[in-house]
Amino acid sequence: MGAPAHSSADTAASPTPDLPETHNVSVDAGAAAQGGCAQVHLPTGKMCTLRHSHEASCEFSPASEADALLALHKADEGW
Repeated sequence: MGAPAHSSADTAASPTPDLPETHNVSVDAGAAAQGGCAQVHLPTGKMCTLRHSHEASCEFSPASEADALLALHKADEGW
């Protein structure tokens, strides 16, 4: 009996420090970095511009308006 074989699962448990552990295509990384929910409705491409971890349902807006809406929410709500 030898040592167990090395599997790809072993490397997945210890990610490199400069790479995220996972990539979620349903979240816009730029909007999330600004503090937004950034959940993307994949069929339409619309994005939620409410604050990260908001309590109510997402409010999806066209991606072309996301930056302006994020800035508006941040100013109005002080986040």
